[in-house]
Amino acid sequence: MAVTMRILNQAWFLGMALVLNLVLFSLLPLLVSTNPVRPEIDEMLLPITLMHLKPPELPVKKKIEPPLPPVRKQPPPKPPAERMVSPKLSLPFELNTSLPAASDSLSLPVMPPSDLGNLDSIFTSGDLDSGLTTLVRIPPIYPIGAKNRGIEGWVKVRFIVNEDGSVSNINVVESKPKKIFDDAVLRSVSVWRFKPGRVGGVPVKTWAETVVRFNLD
Repeated sequence: MAVTMRILNQAWFLGMALVLNLVLFSLLPLLVSTNPVRPEIDEMLLPITLMHLKPPELPVKKKIEPPLPPVRKQPPPKPPAERMVSPKLSLPFELNTSLPAASDSLSLPVMPPSDLGNLDSIFTSGDLDSGLTTLVRIPPIYPIGAKNRGIEGWVKVRFIVNEDGSVSNINVVESKPKKIFDDAVLRSVSVWRFKPGRVGGVPVKTWAETVVRFNLD
């Protein structure tokens, strides 16, 4: 009896399921063919454009600087003067005394004044006990005009060496070319100094002669 009731219940459930499936299958074509309802747009929406606006720039306060002092106009620098390369000067001197040099340590006997004769007279190199010795001899300045023109020459002078070694009575004996180098030689010889000549051990005035040459190397 119980088994029969169970079978009947199962059959009933299967029959109900079958009926429901048939109903659903019959309604499925209606659901698929139904057009969906589209919403109607009553109003047109305008497009919206988003823009990024920069914040307003604040005005920058300018610093007020004190006025600058007036600039003094300086004169343009002078161009450096061109240095003139002066040729080397060669001024050999020849003291024409024609006497051999003697040692400074040589001592000569002093003659008595009566035997010296007149010492106020001017002696020559042959009358001296020993030759003249040059102490100070400054070379003359080469004349600019002659140097620029490349002129060379010589001057022969005659002068007196006094008892104190100074020079006086300077005379130009001969020069070549004439009067080009004369003044330079006269100025130079006037400051020369010598060890004076001696006669009998006493300083005396002595005539001397020399040739000053002007050569451009």
